[in-house]
Amino acid sequence: MTPTRNRFTFTLITFTLLTWWPFFLSAQTVAATTATTASFPHARHARVFPSCTGCHTGVTESGKPVFPDTTVCASCHDGTIKPRVSWTPRLTPRATNLRFTHAAHSAAATAKSTANSGLLRNCSACHVPSDAPRMNVQHAVVGQCLSCHGVKGTHIDADRQSCATCHLRLTDAPLLARSTIAKFPKPQSHSAPDFLLGAHGKAAKGPGGSEAMAVSANCATCHARNLCISCHVNAPEVPAIRALALDDRAAVFRGTQPVPASHAAADFARTHGRSAQMTPANCAACHARSSCMTCHVGNPPRAVAALPAPGVGRAAGAQLTRMPPATHTNAFREGHGPQANARPNSCETCHQRSTCLSCHRPDGTRQAGYHPQNFITRHPSAAYARAANCNDCHNPAQFCQSCHQQSGLVAAGRLGRVGYHDAFRGFSLGHGQAARQSLETCASCHAERECTACHSAVGGGYRFSPHGPGFNAARMRAKNPSVCIACHGKAIPER
Repeated sequence: MTPTRNRFTFTLITFTLLTWWPFFLSAQTVAATTATTASFPHARHARVFPSCTGCHTGVTESGKPVFPDTTVCASCHDGTIKPRVSWTPRLTPRATNLRFTHAAHSAAATAKSTANSGLLRNCSACHVPSDAPRMNVQHAVVGQCLSCHGVKGTHIDADRQSCATCHLRLTDAPLLARSTIAKFPKPQSHSAPDFLLGAHGKAAKGPGGSEAMAVSANCATCHARNLCISCHVNAPEVPAIRALALDDRAAVFRGTQPVPASHAAADFARTHGRSAQMTPANCAACHARSSCMTCHVGNPPRAVAALPAPGVGRAAGAQLTRMPPATHTNAFREGHGPQANARPNSCETCHQRSTCLSCHRPDGTRQAGYHPQNFITRHPSAAYARAANCNDCHNPAQFCQSCHQQSGLVAAGRLGRVGYHDAFRGFSLGHGQAARQSLETCASCHAERECTACHSAVGGGYRFSPHGPGFNAARMRAKNPSVCIACHGKAIPER
């Protein structure tokens, strides 16, 4: 070997060592990094690859693979020059919701300005921060994307329709995993106090036009209809919700429905009907017909009848608890009659007839809860003294007799002979006053035929007059002659 050739060989080896020595020293680190991380260490290969297209040929040439084959890496990492590395190129599309291909992006950029015709080969414009070295590669430098596209604001808090510039609708990105979607960052606007109660509805409205454009592109990027129908009972009637597709991967609102401040007012239960009639659509957002029917029974008001019923594609609606108004105190229970007579429609909003009949005409086979404990032992004196009108709630001929007969308190014969009143001698002589004072008490045991046996003017009775002093026969006959027929028949006297 000649001295000249020796010097050339030495120079070449020295140049190679100086150039590649740092890379040789870090070879083991490179192999370990490549094997344990998902991202390729571009910066460590900066001196090896002068251009990006050496490995990513498919970016600029249609039909070529975007990632290098394993043989490209093995040309250096053969176990002799460099340690072997495990490398498997990705063959399937990346799980993302970006609406991006290099070819389409280059064509659009060139069509917008011919000065951008070389953008496809200028990888650093999109993948390297402006103040970073050439091979400090990122998937995309978002700030540079926003700047180039003229999008104002930060990435997550960009204006309403900007997301569609770079992103697909969530339902058009089927490769995204549920766990990835759950980690989507939340815009600052979503933390505003009024966002759930009104602001989000305004933000969700799209620019109009077709049904698909009825919802904001920003909402469709992260949300599916599943989220909306977890709260909205009127989901099928809202264009912005209807424009979203169903997707089980989307996050669903797991908390309770937010309550407007107006619902906390002390008189809201009494005055909410007016608001429901003026703005029924507002109520339909959270309330189903069954929500209101918790309190509104019978024939519901028109505002309640207009609410949607819960079903498929709708939320179940706010779950309410029936509570009595503040006016329904213990004193109200005793004196509610005049108000019920004056405003029956108000009572019918919450009460059915069966509610009233539980006290006012109860079933004789069960005890009502109206009277105090042990009242039955002292009810005769209360009935005789007319402490309360028994007929308001009880039918003496049925309710009272059924109990008295079971207890053996019945009339066994004609008054004054054998029966209940035998303990009071001479009761028959003074029973007229007791009958006039509390005739319903007598009716508990006696039928009208027993009275006419003595007092009737026809049929062989004793013809005892039941009329007291000053009785006006003509007036009674003119008022209700049917009462007179029981004793007098058709021959009702004039006086």
